[in-house]
Amino acid sequence: MKLAELLSGDWNGPPLIDIGTTSLTGIRASALPHLRKDSAVAHSIYETLPLTPMECIRLGSDFIRTGLLFAPPVMTDEPFTDAFGVQWQRDEGFLSPISHPLETAGLKDILHYPKPEWRNQVQLVEPEFRNAGIVIADAPCPGLLELSFMLRNPWRFMEDIAEKNWKIAAALLDWSLESIVDAYNYMLSSLPEQPDVIIYSDDLGYQDGMFFSPSDFRNLVRPYMHLLLTQLRKLTPAAICFHSCGAIRPILKDIAELGVELINLDTKAKGMNVMEVRRELPASIILHGSNDLCALGEAVANKNKARIALLITELAQSAPVIAGPLDNMSSAEEVLAAIRGAAFIRNFSNDDFEKLRYIGPVRNIIEEAIEKTFSTELPVIAAL
Repeated sequence: MKLAELLSGDWNGPPLIDIGTTSLTGIRASALPHLRKDSAVAHSIYETLPLTPMECIRLGSDFIRTGLLFAPPVMTDEPFTDAFGVQWQRDEGFLSPISHPLETAGLKDILHYPKPEWRNQVQLVEPEFRNAGIVIADAPCPGLLELSFMLRNPWRFMEDIAEKNWKIAAALLDWSLESIVDAYNYMLSSLPEQPDVIIYSDDLGYQDGMFFSPSDFRNLVRPYMHLLLTQLRKLTPAAICFHSCGAIRPILKDIAELGVELINLDTKAKGMNVMEVRRELPASIILHGSNDLCALGEAVANKNKARIALLITELAQSAPVIAGPLDNMSSAEEVLAAIRGAAFIRNFSNDDFEKLRYIGPVRNIIEEAIEKTFSTELPVIAAL
């Protein structure tokens, strides 16, 4: 199996490709509204599309989606309340939290705050497609820190940490951990077979720095993450893909030591250069979606050979990798760029990719791949 080879370190050819499957690589309904077949979305806030296996494959993905389905927010300007009691408001097409149920709560109120009941539908992979792609399960809910922020208000929770209000912070993390494990247990137990990969998402920083000092992360947050991932390991044999946005380079090794197999990072954040990140992580950890597939596809469309050479060589030299967009896609242009980037990657042989990895950009190899891409008929987005 391709993923098993990649995880074992035996994969030497062009990378696997993940497009359109999860909140990390998915397509927002506003980008391709004709693909919204019913009221369900794959992410309640991003409103990503739960694409079928065939749709993922036609995009050029080696991965297909499973995971919870959500009713989309009602398309009005009125606030709505999610399963955790957080109130959201739509602003210029995007949703933002405006009210946090535990913002002023004391310890007793946090300890007794009701947990959500999971009754969501689950997107299943039809038996005939089970071996057609690598099954990746989307995160069913926010991560530890993100959920604590949502419940408490980010600034208030950070004040709790800064002011050493450990009991409140620990109570919020305890509540979040139990709720997250319940969500994963519900999702995984609803599947006829275990997925190959599960996503765990938890943003740990801003674009220019971390939410907490490295020592506060290590002393308070990381033990909870270790416990959470240990419990997820008991629920499934699937590989774990850990996602975080933000400039979190000071704690990369701490995350790697949690034992995750894949890491999805925000390589546009300060100090998060792909190649520098690659050198700091163990060679066994796979970088997922950390190279800009959409930028590669756009460069190919424009025949910008210098840009193409830079991006494809970076991709090869940051192996082991899974290629994908840097984030979920919000426009048809981004989707088309990802499709073209995937087609371009597939025009490299194993030997070609090895040369890019160990020698650097080889002009004739790159030019040949460009020509093949332009002679390949790409799927028409409107016909997906």
